[in-house]
Amino acid sequence: MNRQTLRDGWAFFVLVTLLAAMVLAGSYLWLRVDLKNEALNEHRRRVNNQLNLWQEQLYDAKWDSVADTSDDVKHLDSYDESRLMADTMTWYVYPDGHSIIEGAAVVGLDGQPRPGKQAAVLNDAGEPLGPADLARLKKDKPWLDNPWLDSYGFVIQAFQDDPQRESLVSPLIQAPGRLVFVTAAPWRDGEGALKGAVVQQQAIGQLFTDVIKPGTQGVSFWLMDAKGTLGAATDPLAEASAKAFSASGALPQAMAEGLRAAQEGKFGAGGGLVQGLGQGTAQLYWRTMEDSFIVAVVENTAGLGAQGQRTLNRFGAIALISLVLLAAAGGAYTLLYLRRENRMLEKAALTRYTGTVSHRVRNSLSVIRGVNEMLQHKLPGDQGPLSSGLVNAEIAIEDIEDTVRELERLSQGQVDLVYDGQVGKASMYRLHPDKKQGGQD
Repeated sequence: MNRQTLRDGWAFFVLVTLLAAMVLAGSYLWLRVDLKNEALNEHRRRVNNQLNLWQEQLYDAKWDSVADTSDDVKHLDSYDESRLMADTMTWYVYPDGHSIIEGAAVVGLDGQPRPGKQAAVLNDAGEPLGPADLARLKKDKPWLDNPWLDSYGFVIQAFQDDPQRESLVSPLIQAPGRLVFVTAAPWRDGEGALKGAVVQQQAIGQLFTDVIKPGTQGVSFWLMDAKGTLGAATDPLAEASAKAFSASGALPQAMAEGLRAAQEGKFGAGGGLVQGLGQGTAQLYWRTMEDSFIVAVVENTAGLGAQGQRTLNRFGAIALISLVLLAAAGGAYTLLYLRRENRMLEKAALTRYTGTVSHRVRNSLSVIRGVNEMLQHKLPGDQGPLSSGLVNAEIAIEDIEDTVRELERLSQGQVDLVYDGQVGKASMYRLHPDKKQGGQD
């Protein structure tokens, strides 16, 4: 094979491989943008859906408490106060004694709980907790049987300041070992004069653990009240985000939007903003529970940029493997093609040479045949061995003519060479008819 054919074959292989690589690379770069955008949009949808769920759960927790305190107020004059508080508490207590609220009580105008107060020291049947259960729960909540604040005067004051007010959800209040908030309904006489209030007290940490925490795996979450008191934060990024949000003045605006949304019958307001934190730029998504609490998820730009990266890495690996396999297949095909091309060139050269040889041999053979025939005619009858030799020479001449005819048919493409065996280091071939040419062996 000449060098030009070899160069042309491998140049074609390189060209095809480069074109395939360009197609795969272009597809990867094109899909990269779509995949990252789709992954980011899907991630944002999940975050927003989770925030909406937390917003609804906080709303439900608030209004369950508001509804129960309002119902208790209606029954105070016709129901034993202690029994009423205990019956209310059973709706919030699990069979193991765990409760999502700390206690319920009737508060007098002096801001102090009345004797009928009920702490979360009973089971879901309304029976007092056994000593073992009480001791177990008090390991984590030493205040369990006495969770009350020093005074609930702020509740009374709020209802005195606004005679039309029907409920109260307080900001977070520091109590021993935890932050709590109070939900309350006013207790008024028939003329509207305030007699006291029914309150329920909850720890924000317990609310976070029971309601919100299961959905915060892998995200930076924080919860804050309307005054900027941080109730929960899952990591340092969340803490930094909450502090930056409060310091930026965005909190009052968010709460004002939450109040407007509540007046329209919604759970609260929602939104998002970009924050410049010490860890870099971050994206914040938030929701309010009316104008009482705000929950948020914050993510740094590196985390957002990683969305869809796993899929992209897999796609890139598949594209690279495909390119390697394509290159291997192309290399194998190129080698096969070059070998076939080499064989075709050799065959073409052999065909031309056999044509030349057959022509030259046939010319020489014609001379030998003529001489042999002349000798046979001039010699007398039976010359013994000489006559026999001339006859054998005639037979040999015919065999050579048969071989010449085969060479001519080979040169004309009427037959082809077929591998017939191996003798030492030499390959043996025989002629086989070429069906395309209709030749015969």
